[in-house]
Amino acid sequence: MQSPVARAAAALGGTVLSLGATALTARVLLSHQAALARERIGKPLGELAVDADRLWRRSYAGEPVRLIMLGDSLAAGLGAERRKDTLGARLARGLARRSRRPVRLRTAAVVGAESATLLHQIAALGDDATADVAVVVVGGNDVTHRVPPEDAARSLFDAVQRLREHGCAVVVGTCPDLGALRPVPQPLRTFASRASRSLAAAQEVAARAAGAHVVSLRRAVGPVFVERPDEMFSLDRFHPSALGYRRTADALLPAVVAALADAVASRTLARAGRVRLAEGMTDPTPDAWRRTDAYLTATLVEPDAELAAALADQRAAGLPEIEVSPLSAKLLQLLIRIGRVRRVLEIGTLGGYSTIAMARALPADGRVLSIEAEPRNADVARRSIARAGLDGRVEVRVGRAADVLPDVDEEFDLVFIDADKESNTVYLDHAARLTRPGAIVVVDNVVRGGRVSDPATEDEQVAGTRRGLEMLARDPRFDATALQTLDLKGWDGLALAVRADAGA
Repeated sequence: MQSPVARAAAALGGTVLSLGATALTARVLLSHQAALARERIGKPLGELAVDADRLWRRSYAGEPVRLIMLGDSLAAGLGAERRKDTLGARLARGLARRSRRPVRLRTAAVVGAESATLLHQIAALGDDATADVAVVVVGGNDVTHRVPPEDAARSLFDAVQRLREHGCAVVVGTCPDLGALRPVPQPLRTFASRASRSLAAAQEVAARAAGAHVVSLRRAVGPVFVERPDEMFSLDRFHPSALGYRRTADALLPAVVAALADAVASRTLARAGRVRLAEGMTDPTPDAWRRTDAYLTATLVEPDAELAAALADQRAAGLPEIEVSPLSAKLLQLLIRIGRVRRVLEIGTLGGYSTIAMARALPADGRVLSIEAEPRNADVARRSIARAGLDGRVEVRVGRAADVLPDVDEEFDLVFIDADKESNTVYLDHAARLTRPGAIVVVDNVVRGGRVSDPATEDEQVAGTRRGLEMLARDPRFDATALQTLDLKGWDGLALAVRADAGA
């Protein structure tokens, strides 16, 4: 059996040969490069990945989360020498840590698989296909076998739809950039890069249309594989190493966590029973609310090139996909205009998406102070803010907000809290100190997929959210309400408060 790189040489060589008079030269060149690739790559890893299927983090209480892996050798974990280093195991451990529940991993991915085999993989799972979350990583073999991108994307669409029919939330990692494969010589590597990017673009459209969360592996981890190939690739220099799988899992995990929240939300609605709906109304399923969110966003939110660029930079840097939705960003802008806000305090910058949105709504002399705990996030945000021409009115301070806020003594008209939920009461206390009556306070992520209603929760983020809401309810300095949201981020919500006159 040919190696993947050798198949890429044959497939892409055939494409070049059709170009005309230079066909013979191209044939000789690419045949030589294919032979060179076979010699360089070989098969040091064999054809089987280590078996990582098991119950991970069994020490956590609660019903296990069911996670399935579908796709090709990346999803199977080929290249990892220990089972804990496979992509599935790393995602299972990360999901267990974030959900505080054990995770049962089941891998149906097959080394060498193309997208057309995904439905067979699902069928082979039997009852296990009714999992909580499925992660699909596929595409490299479609490129090397010259499968037309539209055909591969259609197969992916069908597979995601089938999983959704089983009640499974889905995360798709799109085809990696095969241009990162250093053993493949030029110009073959360039052809491979173009083909894999075309497929990834088609996959993203198809997967989103079918209701999946999508992570671009080219944007999220491609640069680090190009810059540090000796560390990121395994012995065959084609599949990831343990470190490569770790970086890939880090890029996928936020989407997997969000997908689990979707699954919990759907099942909570199902357990609660169907409410009686007015004639013509649609059940509030994740697919339905995503379609509605897409319509409302397209209708009410003007396209903004700088916000789009900031989001792209955030994705390219591998930052988690936890920024506010476009509709929530528009709500913040409207609150700023309605309240004639001039000074904004933001707790939690991330990549600067909400920062830029709020700064755009301020008057010319307005100012945003944004506090970010992670220096890397702050660097990404500052670059995006500068490109938007807003660095003159936005300051990003680096440090834990609980440590930075005691040194802040200026007055603000709006405070937006979107950081670690465990510290919400600390942030609210500072918000009261730094505002006067009439100021606006917004707290993000207060519904947590419906888990906020659980008084016995062991999730500290949910518990912190509950403490913050209870403080808003009883503290005379605030008058508050909350709004549930169903959008592309899943089931969540915002708390809206006005700074009250405690002496009134």
